[in-house]
Amino acid sequence: MALLPTLLAIGIGVGLGLYWGGRISNLLAWVPPLWEALVAGVVLNVLLDVLPWSGAIMTFLSILATGALLAFAVVNVRIGGMVLVVVGLGLNLFVTVINWGMPVSTSALASAGIVSEAQVDELVLTGGREAASGALFGFLGDVIPLPWGQVISIGDVLVLIGLALVVASILRRYEVGRPSGTNRQGRGGSGDYRSALDALGRGPAPRRGPGLHPSRMGSGSGGRRRR
Repeated sequence: MALLPTLLAIGIGVGLGLYWGGRISNLLAWVPPLWEALVAGVVLNVLLDVLPWSGAIMTFLSILATGALLAFAVVNVRIGGMVLVVVGLGLNLFVTVINWGMPVSTSALASAGIVSEAQVDELVLTGGREAASGALFGFLGDVIPLPWGQVISIGDVLVLIGLALVVASILRRYEVGRPSGTNRQGRGGSGDYRSALDALGRGPAPRRGPGLHPSRMGSGSGGRRRR
């Protein structure tokens, strides 16, 4: 994942989250399930971009990194926007595994100004990427040139959009299927969800005022039978 687009997506997510009433403190206090997989995936991706190595081992490490991030995203899929991250990472993992390397369009590299047309034939990519024009499902590879000299995939685009929405959702403490502001224990501003269920289990409450609730008719505690 290109660093600049990632930082841009995070910045947009913070802006949206604050605009929608979120707080930075929610992001700083966020400790998601399986956070270890997130850290491992990010660290591996950084190493893949830094180390000037290529070959099958780097491809294997790339698959591990994407798999770790995908596992984290699946576990936290209830967070708003995370489903886009899951789909994007899944597409990247699929095309990388099926080609044993992320296929990169040489024409996209030339369009982004990374290489010239004369350098294409001698190009060797690192980080589990392969310069390949005829790869299987090559349209899912790195085919989108960016104006600042980077090439990303369709899956990367989905991940970036999802990342912005995820950051905004974390600031708002929003999860799909739960009202905004409700935490994992089901407690919102209106009271305890478990207490509400317990109250329902106790049956109808006695009626206040004249007369009795129909469910109390015929009981021995002050109720009168109708004739």
